Amino acid sequence: MAEVIGMTDDTIEWAPLAATVRNALAQKVRQQVRPPGTGLYGWQARYDESVVAVAGLIGSVGATTVSLALASVATLTGPARIIECGPPSRSGLTAAAAAELGTGRGGWTRGQREGVTLIRRSSTSLFDAAPPPPEEDGTFTVLDVGDLLTDRPGELSIAADVTSRWVLVARASVPCLRQLELVLDLALAHNPTLAIVGTPPPRWPTRLASAIQPRTRALLESGRVATFRHDKRLAITGLTPDPLPGHVAASAGRLLTILEGLPL
Repeated sequence: MAEVIGMTDDTIEWAPLAATVRNALAQKVRQQVRPPGTGLYGWQARYDESVVAVAGLIGSVGATTVSLALASVATLTGPARIIECGPPSRSGLTAAAAAELGTGRGGWTRGQREGVTLIRRSSTSLFDAAPPPPEEDGTFTVLDVGDLLTDRPGELSIAADVTSRWVLVARASVPCLRQLELVLDLALAHNPTLAIVGTPPPRWPTRLASAIQPRTRALLESGRVATFRHDKRLAITGLTPDPLPGHVAASAGRLLTILEGLPL
């Protein structure tokens, strides 16, 4: 006959520990199914804050340059800031500030240049910490999403109601056009505006023009397109405290005009 094992004092003493282990495992599972933390999921803009999200279709396409140029142009009519959402290891703003203002709550580092406040993550950032609120009324905020839109689904990195204005930054290349069509097909960014880095679409060679697919063609024909000419200096040095080239600022002005004509 098999021995029957009954409840003992030792079994009762182990019960709280077993419950603790079960709770810890359950918490770990819940964390795995939560949306990836970027510090922006669930974040809400201030009531008087105007927000534009800028996303690159591939890494190092120029999304941070477009974001900074857009914020710089916006300072002509009011306060502006740029919030870089990606990790510090991929920051394009590391050397862009003329003055560093220190690190605040949640590990967000603040800098300043030409009237634009630069907010980026530091090495001690808490990725679940929301960025600081604007310090001035009526602030124009640019969210530099980088390639997070394609790296993780957009609806899991930024709440859908944070902004209705998206800018997709693409290079004039076949691989980038393929990625653009995929993003448009999945509707990761609602009613986006396109920023092309490189040759403008009317001057694309036949091989590139033939790679245009239906949704991309519709976006190009909508007129919601601004072209940023390739800049050799920025390609070598990256963003520095020096003023942005005039042609970059001019393209950002055209982009801002398009965005201002879109419904909020």
